[in-house]
Amino acid sequence: MAPPLLTLADLNTELDTLETALLADDHERASDCLDTLHVNQARFLAQPGALDDVPGLSALEGRQQRIMVMMMSQRDEAGRHLRHGANANRAAHAYLTAESLA
Repeated sequence: MAPPLLTLADLNTELDTLETALLADDHERASDCLDTLHVNQARFLAQPGALDDVPGLSALEGRQQRIMVMMMSQRDEAGRHLRHGANANRAAHAYLTAESLA
């Protein structure tokens, strides 16, 4: 039996799930969602008539772009947080080193 046909609504639901995982900082779930979304998008595009709903596809692409921007923002914020932590550790180490020399 062939798998059921996918719809744009199915893909939008997967984007909802991905966005929810990202907002909850559930990175493992978000990764799983991305994998599933990728597979299902390929399946959807292989279906007959998949490219017929141009406005729906454009809306889906726009949502994906907004979520990608959110992901990049989260990545950049995590990087800033890590750099701040590393700088604080270096400062603490320098302070302890100076204390031990005094």
